[in-house]
Amino acid sequence: MRAIGISLFLLLILLPGLPGCSTDIDLFMETDPVPVVYCLLDPDSTVQYVRISQTYMIPLNEPGFRPSSEDLKIKERMLVYLAAERSDTRQDIFYGEPVENYPRDSGWFPADGGQVYRIRCSILPNCYYSLYIHLLESGRIIHARTRSFGTGFNIIDPEKVEGRTVNLYQNQDFIVRIKPVTWGSIYQTTLKFNYLELKDDKETPRSFVWPQPLLTQTDTSRSFIDQRISGERFMLEMSRALRPDPAIKRVPVGFDFHITVGGDDLRIKVNADNNAQSFSVIDVNDFDNAYGVFSCMSHRHVYDFKPSRFTIDTLALGPYTGNLGFLTNKQIDSLYHGHLD
Repeated sequence: MRAIGISLFLLLILLPGLPGCSTDIDLFMETDPVPVVYCLLDPDSTVQYVRISQTYMIPLNEPGFRPSSEDLKIKERMLVYLAAERSDTRQDIFYGEPVENYPRDSGWFPADGGQVYRIRCSILPNCYYSLYIHLLESGRIIHARTRSFGTGFNIIDPEKVEGRTVNLYQNQDFIVRIKPVTWGSIYQTTLKFNYLELKDDKETPRSFVWPQPLLTQTDTSRSFIDQRISGERFMLEMSRALRPDPAIKRVPVGFDFHITVGGDDLRIKVNADNNAQSFSVIDVNDFDNAYGVFSCMSHRHVYDFKPSRFTIDTLALGPYTGNLGFLTNKQIDSLYHGHLD
């Protein structure tokens, strides 16, 4: 049985076009390991990253088999490059260089199991990009093509305004508003709630991270795209995430928002993975002669929105979170004046 030994890292990736190459591309044999490539171009960066791995075999008599770094590495020298298609007759080519000890997410696969290439390149708006990986010993070519965002990524709300607070509790939702991005069609907001835990005269910063559902929107004629964050669901998720402890008091600190937009190719891949009943990574794929994703992705962060007094008191007294030790506004005021009721 062949497994796909990869993780979808949020890496930045750019890959070039191949000038003067033949249209005849060697196919991989059925028994060969198949390369797995992830490249997400970042319009806000001057450096793009490509992660390259390969599928591996699980012995039928070893269902718990774990791949080694050698199982995941392609054992050929590679030429990795990105082509920006400036016109029908002009391509700008940017070559990649291997990166050693690239930081990665924790997970099941060996930290040194994949190969990472860095390409120094800024992304042009509304431009087609081709990514090529030339396996030098076998002469095989891996290729994918995508289109960069046509407009910038701008957040309408939440907007930092002096003294603004966040209301988020039963019967009070918070709405994120995003300006549509041309050639960007999948969006996600992640809410991060920061608080302090007080125990034995010690303050420990804590956070609760709550990703919102993916939102697909391709209509760029709209004034804005909105995503509603449910106040009641927030309180319910908090009650599930935290454990009551009579020895712990908790003080709300603030909210951060992390908002991401992905390109059309990423939307198609994510939707296929969410809806398919089988190995959609094989069925929906951006690459010739490989599995993976080549698309565009951009991020925005808005930090340190204070919770409203209503939100604080609901955390302390509400039906979902009243047993979690959150302090009321009055208790917090007393605490920081040297006395806790």
